[in-house]
Amino acid sequence: MKARIQVNLPEDLVRQIDELVGPRKRSEFIERAVRAQLRHEAVRRWKELSQHFRGLTLEDVYYPSRRELEERHG
Repeated sequence: MKARIQVNLPEDLVRQIDELVGPRKRSEFIERAVRAQLRHEAVRRWKELSQHFRGLTLEDVYYPSRRELEERHG
């Protein structure tokens, strides 16, 4: 399902989109561009997060025993 939204873009940007894909394909073009940017941001965040865990091994992570978990949660 698609949602209708209103977005304000600079005229020169709209003109460039129209020259590239035509006015009837604006929504499709913008959807692809937004999806590409979301993927880019997800990869950037993943890389940023992975920096915090660089070199970390399973021995560096504390895993409570089942007994400890049961004692905590009754």
